[in-house]
Amino acid sequence: MEYVPNVREILLDEEIDEQEFVNTFNKFYKQGCYIYAIIPEYEQELLEELASDFNELNKFPLPRVFPREIGHLGYVKDNLNKYIFEFYLRSTTMDHLVFSETDATELLKNINKKNVHIYKLFEINRISHITIGPDGQWLNVVEY
Repeated sequence: MEYVPNVREILLDEEIDEQEFVNTFNKFYKQGCYIYAIIPEYEQELLEELASDFNELNKFPLPRVFPREIGHLGYVKDNLNKYIFEFYLRSTTMDHLVFSETDATELLKNINKKNVHIYKLFEINRISHITIGPDGQWLNVVEY
């Protein structure tokens, strides 16, 4: 018998501010979370802002992007919810972004230019996580 995850969509206000977003997020992750992402090179400002907090595991050319952009695969351990709103604001320009309480850094080593499916990694390993819906309209909360 296959286990079916509990999936919820939490609608977000169109004009949500940082405090409201963090409060919504804290309902699920009170002690902070890991933010897993492939940050495109054109998000240089974000990479600089994260500087010492972003743990880069790999970098590779992103598929389906022209001109070719390099993606920086890594994570931030965000115990103080210092970066979650910044990632939310950039979620429309970043295709690969997952929030989780679980340390999945070892699994991320399986991600490469031929296999960039971060979401599948969490689903296959039944790791509870949150993603952001298209245009930042909602949170997808997946619990196992």
